Order: sequence, then C-alpha cells, then structure tokens
Amino acid sequence: MKSKEVSILIIASLILLPFLGGESFAQSNQVLTVTTENESYAAGEPVEIVGLVEITLEGTPAIIRIVSPAGNIVHAAQVDVETDGSFSETVSTSIGGKWKETGTYTILVNYGDNSTQVEFEYGGMISAGVQTTPEFAMEENEDTSQTIMIEDHSLDYNLTCAEIQSLTPDTENKSLIVSIKTDCDGELTITLPKDVIDTDEEGFFILVDGDETNHKASSVGEFWTLTIPFSYGSEEIEIIGTFVIPEFGTIAGLVLILAITSIIIISAKNKQIFIPKM
Repeated sequence: MKSKEVSILIIASLILLPFLGGESFAQSNQVLTVTTENESYAAGEPVEIVGLVEITLEGTPAIIRIVSPAGNIVHAAQVDVETDGSFSETVSTSIGGKWKETGTYTILVNYGDNSTQVEFEYGGMISAGVQTTPEFAMEENEDTSQTIMIEDHSLDYNLTCAEIQSLTPDTENKSLIVSIKTDCDGELTITLPKDVIDTDEEGFFILVDGDETNHKASSVGEFWTLTIPFSYGSEEIEIIGTFVIPEFGTIAGLVLILAITSIIIISAKNKQIFIPKM
C-alpha cells in the first residue's frame, strides 16, 4: 500500500513540476540572442542593436552595456522588451570622447537571470595605445619634469605626451581638476601634499573625461604620488578624494571677514567706530 502511495506522489510531482517552477524555471531555460545590424562601424556612425528573448518576463527590461577595448563602459541602458520578445537600441557614437578607441567593442546584455554578449569593430581615433592620428604627433614620448603652483603649494609632476592647461580645486566634489592638452597616449605622475588633497582608506577615485580609470597611488609621509594613464584626445583628469584645499578666493574672503570683525569688536570696546579702507 505504501509503495502505491509513493508512486502516486511521484507522478503528481512530475505533473505539477512545470507549474510549481513558474517564472524561475522559465528564466533558467531562457533563450537570449543579440546581434548588431553590421559587424563593423565607422567613427561617428550609430550602432544598431537588436535582440530577442524566447519568454518575456513582465516588467523586466533588457540591460545593455557597451564596453570599449580598454574596458571602459561607453554606453548603458535599460530597454523595454516587446510582447513578442523583441527589443532594440540605437546607440549614438562620436568622433573622439568616450568613443575615441579603435578596435573590438563588446555588447553585454542581461535579461532576468540570463546574459549574452556580442562584439563589433569600431573605427575610433586611437588603438591599443598606438596613435593613429594626427600627423603632428610626437614620434617618441618625452618625459617632462615640471612644477605647478596651487595656492602656496608647489606640486611636482612628470608628464608624457601632454601639457597641463590648468589645475583647479573643486571644493564641492572634494577633487582636483587637471585640464590637459594631449599629443598622444601618455601618463601623468603627480606628487600631492596631503594638505592639498587627501583621502581615506578607500583611496582616490580618478576620472579621465568622466570615465573611471585605473591608476597607481602611493603614500609617503605627508605626500601622495599618483600615476594616471590617459589616451590621445583626453582633456580632463579629475582626482577625487575626501578633502581638498579651498580656492584662494574662499580663504581670502574668510580672512577679510575675520579681520573686519576683529576691528569692529576692538573699536566697540574703545567706543570708536573704524571702518577699514577696502
């Protein structure tokens, strides 16, 4: 009798399994395909992405990311999936900027628990650290050891294939913004006093033209030394920490307010009113 009951339970379980599994069963066996309209695209040409899922999941978008040859994310989007399982995305590119690299770009797509990827070739401005444009580029990278002033601090730096246009503190973002003009792919190594900019145990966050980039950082005494690579065409390096020196105008304003306040207090005690000349 017991064996008959067990057999009935097994048969019932097999019948109900597809229904009990529900959406998770569908996701684990989902078929997800993605292609591009073309295998390669010229610089500035829009990239057409089309995809198809076998089973749609209500309220679930397809997540699309495009990664450059250097590993930077140049595009990210959530795309609605139609009832027939299809989805598409047209990605605008640019000549330079985030799309300055020539080479193989990777499209990563996630839908539910499933993911897939496809590659395409893109003709940007540079490739794998080798400058393809322009004609006036330096044939060899020349190291230049220089010094730049910020407030009353002297910052030493070495720079290849570029020159610094300006160095500005951003107190709101607790960062230093370095504007550069490049001749080819290069590297900035800069020594920063900790009373100019500092960070906690999580370290500095470095952006090159808005994209996070890998860097090297070392701390010796009261100084940080950062080494930051950049590509030809880069215009701005932002070094983000947890503290940055205020701009001179802010300091000067505070000093002036304190001075005037002190004079007013002293004058009041002496029953005299004295307004300093500006």
